[in-house]
Amino acid sequence: MKKIISFLVLLILFSSLAYGRFNFYSKDLEAYFLDIGQGDAILIRTPEGKNILVDGGPDNLLLYRLAEVLPWWERTIDYLVISHYHADHMLGFIELLNKYKVKNVLVGPQQAEDDLLFNLWQEKLAEKKIVPQIVKVGDQFVLNDLSWKIFSADGDHEDYNDNSVVFKLSYRDFDLLLTGDLTSLKEEDLLNSDFDLSAEVLKVAHHGSKYSSGLNFLEKVAPEICLIQSETGNSFGHPHQELLERLEMINCQVLRNDALGTIKIRTDGYSWQIN
Repeated sequence: MKKIISFLVLLILFSSLAYGRFNFYSKDLEAYFLDIGQGDAILIRTPEGKNILVDGGPDNLLLYRLAEVLPWWERTIDYLVISHYHADHMLGFIELLNKYKVKNVLVGPQQAEDDLLFNLWQEKLAEKKIVPQIVKVGDQFVLNDLSWKIFSADGDHEDYNDNSVVFKLSYRDFDLLLTGDLTSLKEEDLLNSDFDLSAEVLKVAHHGSKYSSGLNFLEKVAPEICLIQSETGNSFGHPHQELLERLEMINCQVLRNDALGTIKIRTDGYSWQIN
């Protein structure tokens, strides 16, 4: 009798887990703009349950935020993307490699051998036997109906922000433009390129700095939703009032982590919902 009861308990537990896992994956794409303080961290979850993590924030708060949006058994990051080697975009990744299996790491061509954080990151990658892939402008990655194309990826600028990897992620008719900390100087290069910059959603560059997201660039992208990742009361004054006024000029709906916490956008590729 005890064996039968134990078997039934295990069967119910297994069924519950399987049901939960089955229902966790949906036919929609989900983008989580994680509330990790003064920094960037965006998790893209595909309809097939693949995880794309763009930037990792300034500390281990990243791990807590991931645990809030991923099921407890999910411990794989299929693509990890570093926009550039500033601590507020990548420091959380060092501990992440101890907790998650990372299959692919995408980085720009910048090398910073005189930078302590860069060298710590290289040591951690070597420890985990991960060889990063250096992306270049024009590279495209495809996962079924989802694709993303690299628009900018430099390594020669003294200002790390201008080395930011910029790419547009497209799912059917839905586009999300991710800009790292790109400044207005490099935005001009994008404006002079042949890339289609238009996107329904824009991750506003550099946490809402007045030195990014120029009006010409914003008008070219023509986003309906503008996401700003910044911390309440940060010492930089992000987002700057000048930037907010420019976003108002293009009639973009502004969503901010400092006001709303983690922000989730869910889309079937044609329409979307915001939580």
